[in-house]
Amino acid sequence: MTTALSHYLDSVRENLRLDRSLEREVIHELETHIEDELQELKEAGLSEEEAANTCLSLLGSAKLVARQIYEAHSQGTWSQALLAAMPHLLFGLLFALNWWRGIGWLLGMLVIVL
Repeated sequence: MTTALSHYLDSVRENLRLDRSLEREVIHELETHIEDELQELKEAGLSEEEAANTCLSLLGSAKLVARQIYEAHSQGTWSQALLAAMPHLLFGLLFALNWWRGIGWLLGMLVIVL
């Protein structure tokens, strides 16, 4: 693999922000795809350098690739999910508490449910 492609992979690795084991797996898979593409381009008659430059231009920006990989592999935590749902939960609670003030609503809801 050429130096330019190694620098590209390093740049992707620096921008990934995934845990180490997943990062190694993703970089290895990306490296495999790059090597396959290099082989195909060389078989098509391009030199090593031309194949590497073509491969880099096909891949695009390392930061963009890293961001797309991160979006595909990142998972939110339960605390992030709870924080995102908090406005909806609070609104529902406020709505429910407003209904509890009137005993008529409570009895009506019990009749409907039962």
